[in-house]
Amino acid sequence: MKRGYIFLLLSIFLFSCGENKQEGNTTFKRIPIEYRKASSIKLSEFVDSICIVPLETNTENLIGEIGRTIFYDNKYYIKSTNGRQNAKVYVFNQSGKFLFKIDSRGAGPGEYIEMRDFQILKDSLLMTVSNGDYKTNLYDLNRNFIKQLDFRYNIKEIQPLCDGKVVLYHSNLSELKMNALTLIDTTCKVLCHFFKVDKVAEAKLTSQINANAFSVCNEKVYFNYPFCDTIYQIAGQKYSPAYYIDFGNRKHPEGLISEKDGILEIEAKVKRLESVMSLYTYDITPQFVYLGFDDFERNVYMSLYSLQTGKVLTGRTIIDDLYFPGNRIVLTHNNIAVNMDKEELLWHIEPRVLLEGYETTRNSMNKEDWNAFCKKHPRLVSICSKLKEDDNPVLLRVKIKKF
Repeated sequence: MKRGYIFLLLSIFLFSCGENKQEGNTTFKRIPIEYRKASSIKLSEFVDSICIVPLETNTENLIGEIGRTIFYDNKYYIKSTNGRQNAKVYVFNQSGKFLFKIDSRGAGPGEYIEMRDFQILKDSLLMTVSNGDYKTNLYDLNRNFIKQLDFRYNIKEIQPLCDGKVVLYHSNLSELKMNALTLIDTTCKVLCHFFKVDKVAEAKLTSQINANAFSVCNEKVYFNYPFCDTIYQIAGQKYSPAYYIDFGNRKHPEGLISEKDGILEIEAKVKRLESVMSLYTYDITPQFVYLGFDDFERNVYMSLYSLQTGKVLTGRTIIDDLYFPGNRIVLTHNNIAVNMDKEELLWHIEPRVLLEGYETTRNSMNKEDWNAFCKKHPRLVSICSKLKEDDNPVLLRVKIKKF
């Protein structure tokens, strides 16, 4: 009887998370997050292997804060900003050699004042931009402008689907009958608006932008929005809870946020509750759910949830026990992995982190041990020996092992 009552309370919480209506299958998985400020994860706990891709550095491609990273057709497309401003897309080959950038700031055709998000379709690049209003530009994969699209929503994120259609996540809720998502076809014609929310969810949707709203796995599409602990699966215009991120006593209390709250009011309320957790980024693969989240003390954490075993790894600090033993990475919004490529995390690391580990390891070994280390990790040593602190971030392709 007690278990049934708890499940009922959990179900009520999920279905009051912001949507007025839920459709489709209501089966979902609970991911329990054990929260400790001092928590850490060893590389050996989740790493199968790491491929290191040093991104070439020159005056044409100095990378700032990294947002979206997409690996497509053996190229890396990387969105970079300076303090969330002056966004550009830098393109590197699979070895990290710089190819070109998309930086079309201006007021002419194909130009923009600010780029918000981009995604790659089958043979083109779709970019939502602003010149004081909201526009969407279409380029080919060689950065040539094709056309400007007719719809002008305040688009937060773009997600191409496997059938060629595209889902737009926007904040034009009152104009579109409180629907947060728009589906367009392969010709970019609007097909429908869906994912209806209430006024409280509207306050959440319009107050903050997370690193990722969408994930695609095995042709299934997933969606999440700020201050929501539920990841939804989308099938056509239908949607249902797929994963519930259980932060325990660190979740946002029901009724905390009202429909009149803006981001400042929301932040003030949450800060008073100290370490309340919010999902910041996520991705879903056939074997794992990857989660990045934070609290309002600016502490950042990552979790990996095994879909096979149900085991969860959570940490704020990553400890290297495979390559540079004892080297530590304290996660921040700037260095947490945001995107994945299949079962691999695309993780950008500042050169300083690798250089500290490299120098400490080299200085701690005698000549014989260092020679053995160089033979075991020749590429790692070669890259670190040439790396400079002011170089571009190094991209790590981290293959996750089963645990």
